[in-house]
Amino acid sequence: MRKAFGILLLLTQFSCSVPKPEGLILKVQFQPEKTYSISTIRGTETVITYSGQEIAMRKLKSMNVKNPMISKVRTKNDTELVTGKSSADSSFQVSLTYKKTMSLDGKNEIPEGTVMHGKIKGKELPTFSKVVSGMLDFDQKVQLLQAVRNNFEQFDFPEKRLKIGDQFSIDRPMTMPMEGSTIEIIVTTTYKLLSINNNLAQFELSQSYLMTPKTMDNSFTGTGSGKGQLSYDIESCLITDYSIKTDLKMNKKLDYYEFDLKTINEFSQQTKLVNN
Repeated sequence: MRKAFGILLLLTQFSCSVPKPEGLILKVQFQPEKTYSISTIRGTETVITYSGQEIAMRKLKSMNVKNPMISKVRTKNDTELVTGKSSADSSFQVSLTYKKTMSLDGKNEIPEGTVMHGKIKGKELPTFSKVVSGMLDFDQKVQLLQAVRNNFEQFDFPEKRLKIGDQFSIDRPMTMPMEGSTIEIIVTTTYKLLSINNNLAQFELSQSYLMTPKTMDNSFTGTGSGKGQLSYDIESCLITDYSIKTDLKMNKKLDYYEFDLKTINEFSQQTKLVNN
């Protein structure tokens, strides 16, 4: 199974209140007894180029390492999110089922029929605690579960009222192993409210990446940025369209060679309310 679980983005929703003249408050909120259909397409292209001393280049060639090394991944996931009846304490069950999964090479990234179970307490974010799949081992289930939790946590927006032109930012920390060291990454995503027309709010998204080696390492450099947009249906309380494209560049110098890594990630998602 690829390590692409962490890139997967899931359904997000905001408060269902009609925006007041002075602005709109964004808040993740799910309603009980609802079914949502979510279609997600993700594409990733990575190019790694090696350069350095001849002895190092011969060693890489003897290990059948291509230079440049190019990899492309394109996946499509059709999922269904279902919420249960609200109980006396305003909590309800939630499940996320992978209905159809396909990739560029024809292999299923996540086995079809995989189900995640969780719970929502009042207006809080969902908490998933269990993965049901006959094709995933224990470690794969843990990886998928943590990835989905992270994806929902990033939509814990500050409760502030936004007017047209206002914006807010969210920082999300990450770590990435690289050649015996660890790169600490802070991804800053900025959401800007562009317009509200016919109960549809349009947002502009921008991302920046701050990459810092955990230990002093002047041989590493890295930058990243992203642009995107989303459409939010206020009446239905969900994001109907979401898309973002990110561009990451990294360079690492070692004793005998160095490598440049360039990655372009494209993500789009469409969400529909199946039942009202």
